[in-house]
Amino acid sequence: MSSETRIVQNGSASPSDDSLHKNANGVAPRDKDKKEITQPRATEEDLQNVFNPKTYVPGSYKYSRQYLRERLSRSILHEFSIDEQKARIELAAAYRLAAKNGWLESIYNHITCNVTGSNGEHHLLINPLGLNYREITASSLVKIDFDGNMIHPGVVGDIMGVNKAGLVIHSCIHRARSDVQCVNHNHNWAVAGLSATKSGVIELAQTTHVTGEIAYHDYEGIVVSQDEQERLVRDLGDKDVMILRNHGLLTCGPSVGAAYYHAYTLCAAAEMQSHACSMAFNKGDLLIPEDRLVKLSMDIAKNFTQASIGTLEFAAAMRELDHDQDHSTYPDYRN
Repeated sequence: MSSETRIVQNGSASPSDDSLHKNANGVAPRDKDKKEITQPRATEEDLQNVFNPKTYVPGSYKYSRQYLRERLSRSILHEFSIDEQKARIELAAAYRLAAKNGWLESIYNHITCNVTGSNGEHHLLINPLGLNYREITASSLVKIDFDGNMIHPGVVGDIMGVNKAGLVIHSCIHRARSDVQCVNHNHNWAVAGLSATKSGVIELAQTTHVTGEIAYHDYEGIVVSQDEQERLVRDLGDKDVMILRNHGLLTCGPSVGAAYYHAYTLCAAAEMQSHACSMAFNKGDLLIPEDRLVKLSMDIAKNFTQASIGTLEFAAAMRELDHDQDHSTYPDYRN
């Protein structure tokens, strides 16, 4: 054999060793059957074809934890304006919090944030399709225009891309509502269950009142049609919280924190309603506050702190994430 060294499974260079090529029965294959990878020939095709049981995942070696960990450890925040860096960090935090709270359905659902370019153009930040919410970092977020065309891939967008079907809901809200910076959509089980009831949200508890006025949008199947966008915008109106019937929730607001806090209170309200209804013999057994008290609580909640809604709450949640990060092997969401 030549003096070239072979790339072994752990990625380090080592002299040739026939024991590395033994099959499952401990038998070394014939020389002509060996797949030899030398330093000058270690192409991506070679890496794709080398089986490593410690890193294997279906689809591509680029989906492995080892490969993505290196990508996600990179920070490219310096490529963006300070305002966009802040938006990216907050949005990455929102995804991590969604995972922490159980507001995710595998790799699906989205939280989007509107960012303004140097020439005043509007773009959206969104998660790359394929990352677990716990893996999302500020630099991994993909920047697209409102039609779903990629503006900046982040550190993994060239591998995963985005789910354009998921943009049908988000893009129309961002287009129609200039006051909205962030749109949060998920299929929280309690809210999804509540969305399938005729009564919808019942103003049972103070947390429900803090959520504010709630809009409703009837189910039309999986949202992939552009035709539905007009009805989504119409049904949301000027509200920041909407229940998608037989589907899930949509919240929005002038900041990532506001959209997050609206989702937080709605999910909590849905769980409270689920508990109350399971304990009551019938709806007549529920204690429902008078409308005037509900309205009073809603008005007080709007100005409960001197800060804008969601600011203090989201800052506190981010500090909790920072603590979790100190004890986590996942990439830092602030990268």
